[in-house]
Amino acid sequence: MNKFKILALGFIAIVLFLSCEKKVGKLASTSTTTTGAPPAGLVCDSVKYNAHIKPIIMANCAVPGCHVSGFSSGDFTTYAGLNAKITNGKFKARVIDANPGPMPASGQLSQSKLDSIQCWLNSGALNN
Repeated sequence: MNKFKILALGFIAIVLFLSCEKKVGKLASTSTTTTGAPPAGLVCDSVKYNAHIKPIIMANCAVPGCHVSGFSSGDFTTYAGLNAKITNGKFKARVIDANPGPMPASGQLSQSKLDSIQCWLNSGALNN
């Protein structure tokens, strides 16, 4: 009888742990604008790679030990390297959708930075 109680408690603990993890992931993925509509107050045509997006990428992604030249998960120090991850969908999945987890590793970007990136992506992610 005692073994049954221990197994039942263990099973309940695992179920609770897994359900909490899914809720956290769901909240993280719905906290950004992914509908294709520009965020309120942001004119997407005004968001440019060199003026707005590149500084965000260089300060948060292309840092030592992360997305720099020779890094196996992509070199974001160049537009071409970043564009490769945009084209295959991995950039949006990790940065905007936080799936399977948020990037950068230091923590999800601010909502205003995410909105700017989403606008730029919606506008074709041009090298402008």
